[in-house]
Amino acid sequence: MNHDTKQSALPSLTADFLRSSSCLIDNLFADLWKQMGMNALLTRIGFQKRSGTPVNEVMFSIMLWVFLKANSVSMFARESLCTFSGSGKDALYNALNREDWNWRSLNLEIARKAVMRMGKSTAAKAFVLDDSINIRHGKKMPGVSSHFDHTSGKHVMGQQVLTLGLSCGEGFVPLDSELFISATKAQPLNQPFLDGRSTAAKRYSIALKQTKPQMAKAMLSRALRAGIEATYLLADRGLVPSR
Repeated sequence: MNHDTKQSALPSLTADFLRSSSCLIDNLFADLWKQMGMNALLTRIGFQKRSGTPVNEVMFSIMLWVFLKANSVSMFARESLCTFSGSGKDALYNALNREDWNWRSLNLEIARKAVMRMGKSTAAKAFVLDDSINIRHGKKMPGVSSHFDHTSGKHVMGQQVLTLGLSCGEGFVPLDSELFISATKAQPLNQPFLDGRSTAAKRYSIALKQTKPQMAKAMLSRALRAGIEATYLLADRGLVPSR
């Protein structure tokens, strides 16, 4: 992995950081990967591939793509992926399209490990619930529906995501997220799920059927079961779940 990362298509601050001769971002990321025990974690949660590029190499590349904030998987594969992996963009797209992988469990387990590494700080901790809208104009994009945007004061077409995080003295740790699809102008799936019982199919059903307070209650319950606790809950009134 000891190669220089190509600079094009990367944000300016990231590019400046990568130019530093004293730092190789792939080495830093690889060290963190080992410290978090990611290979064993992926196996335990059920991230497996029968053939092709090993799943740990694919997931390493996907997480590095997110960290570097490249514009797209295709651009990342074209400009930087060859630096870290022998896999191509198809391997990354195939992984992202897997219906059976439980990305929520992976996210929560990584978050739990991060919180544990912070130690038992005396600073107050707070769960933070927030919903945000990513405006989307495509007519065939699944998960798109009409939402009221409080920033612009009008209804917009987009994907609304409810997120749960933990805010503490050491920083902010994202814990969970859920797509919320309203009943207004909801765009249908381009094609049905291969398995209606898969993790992806179940989460899509939740996105259509549950209210945001119901989603928030489920996310808080999962965080508490994982051993993540906080003293306060910060959220807009419309997101607070009933007792």
